[in-house]
Amino acid sequence: MGSTEEDFAAKEANFARLQSQVDQLQRALRARTTELDQADRHIARLEESLLRLKQAKRELQELKRERRALRSSPERRIGQVLLAPYRLPQRLFREIRKRFGLPYGLSSEPSKTEYQAWLERHRVSPAQACSMREESRIFSYRPLISIVTPVFNTQGAWLEEAIDSVLAQAYENWELILVDDASTNPETLEVLSRQSSRDARIRLIRLEQNGGISVASNRSLAEAQGEWIGLLDHDDLLEPDALFQTAKLLQTLSDVDLIYSDEDKLTDEGFAAPMLKPDWSPDFFMACNYLCHFITVRREVVLQIGGFSSKFDGSQDYDLLLRAIEWTDRIHHIPRVLYHWRRSATSSSSGLRQKPGQFEAGRRAVDEHLQRKGIRGHVAIDWRTHAYWVKRELTEVKRISIIIAAHNRIELLARCIDSITTRTAYPNYEIVVVGNGSRSEEARAYFSRCRHRLLYYEGPFNYSAINNFAVEQTEGPWLLFLNNDIEVIDGEWLSTMAEHVQRPEVGAVGARLLYPNNTIQHAGVVLGVGGIATHAFRGFPAEDPGVCRQLQVTRNYSCVTGACLLTRRDVFMEVGGFDEERLPVTFADIDLCLKMRRAGYLIVYTPFARLYHHESASRRRTVEPLESDVIRQRWAGVLERDPYYNPNLSRERADFSLGI
Repeated sequence: MGSTEEDFAAKEANFARLQSQVDQLQRALRARTTELDQADRHIARLEESLLRLKQAKRELQELKRERRALRSSPERRIGQVLLAPYRLPQRLFREIRKRFGLPYGLSSEPSKTEYQAWLERHRVSPAQACSMREESRIFSYRPLISIVTPVFNTQGAWLEEAIDSVLAQAYENWELILVDDASTNPETLEVLSRQSSRDARIRLIRLEQNGGISVASNRSLAEAQGEWIGLLDHDDLLEPDALFQTAKLLQTLSDVDLIYSDEDKLTDEGFAAPMLKPDWSPDFFMACNYLCHFITVRREVVLQIGGFSSKFDGSQDYDLLLRAIEWTDRIHHIPRVLYHWRRSATSSSSGLRQKPGQFEAGRRAVDEHLQRKGIRGHVAIDWRTHAYWVKRELTEVKRISIIIAAHNRIELLARCIDSITTRTAYPNYEIVVVGNGSRSEEARAYFSRCRHRLLYYEGPFNYSAINNFAVEQTEGPWLLFLNNDIEVIDGEWLSTMAEHVQRPEVGAVGARLLYPNNTIQHAGVVLGVGGIATHAFRGFPAEDPGVCRQLQVTRNYSCVTGACLLTRRDVFMEVGGFDEERLPVTFADIDLCLKMRRAGYLIVYTPFARLYHHESASRRRTVEPLESDVIRQRWAGVLERDPYYNPNLSRERADFSLGI
């Protein structure tokens, strides 16, 4: 017995010692994780600075070349040099803007004066607002819209401007519910008392204790009598037609549940930084709360999902909307700037670093959304863009048939295949090479020793027919169409694409393709720009964030390029594959994606799958008039209005710049 007790004591002591070691290791791991997070943020800042420096150097070189060209131009020789100090800067900046696809410098954000002039042309005039007021009075459906505005120690002038913007609404059937969250600022209290007596539609509720923005918002919801809820921050502004546009939309789309608009920032210098949004893009929304302002939601939906949650204060709207989209997919976008988000020293509109806790609350909101949806994965913070990266787990590593059409440029094919086999982490794939007109000795020699599956397609080059033929000869449940001039960069590219193609709602997935000089070749396809279609952000530096971070986040497009397109066999067959009769070479990928969209599937672009594309190195890309006519006739509506590209953006360049 004594021996047994001694053994037990020894084991217990050993267990305590091991537990102590585990605790030490866990503390060390947490400390190391914190250090790595700090290092990641520091690296992101350094990379951003380096990116700007490189771009500035390129622009300086371009300016020098243009200056040399102008010095030897006929204008200088015939004595117009006197105009050069005035004409040269404008001309050079125009050329830079055209060549790089950027208005000025690195960003395609418009200048303040440029945007302010645009806004003045597009916002309603007082006369138009009066006409809207008369029109709204005869609407057949005139819902009461309850505007929810929590207030806490707001600057008096800002609060007055916010309330005035509601009083100026062309649509008159509204109520403004101001909930004072126990403000202590005398100026705030005085404005609330005075303004609440101006109009019977303004209701003031005072809380005895400060409970936070969600508590105040929920109190406002409890008092709201309207069928619709509008969200207005206590220091922001509505355009005079904000509620009118919402009510007008409901005259024809009576079953919609959530409506959002475009917005901009209100600065000391005036309006700036417009956010001209796409129509509903669920993947973009998982990366950031791009809906943001101005939001109106059917009150029934807000009550069904339980209102606001205090544990997400700072990102309470994001959490509310994530729960709302679990309840409804009837979401509509009004492509007008109807909301001005005030940018102050402490506002999150000045940058997420102002309120880091808000950013973490948003990450937790997305994470809990995944859990409620039963989606296995986790949410990472992309420190370069301060957006969220939803990494989904692969539920099954299905076989992917990688289909590559080949001609005579065997060195391209060899590099492509070698990069796949040496750099791809995804374990379950086959490479299927389809020879077409490959007559050279080099081609025959390569094919004779190729370890991968070989198919031969006889007849003239027909991109659609070659790929349809290959699909018929393979059995992989997932299909990747890949150009022979593609080169893999990092090992996770195929896994990253596969995590999206496994989603039943997704039809096709595209990657971020780079030119060898590390500029963007493809980041999604925008329709109706520059003719039929143009690659988004083409020519931008590879790590440029793009307008509103859209280059570096997962988002939806109408189409992605067939140079690297992953889809499911069942979806491909459902929509009829590539059109080999009417679209043998050009626009077959555009047509395929649009057929998937018509069938109800999403098209996903992920920037986290990166590959080089040595575009047109193996075959000259031509555009036949007949093929262009087919696309224009077949898809006229979406060419006129691409739902993932705001109609106020440029129709000359797919850089998401303002359509001046």
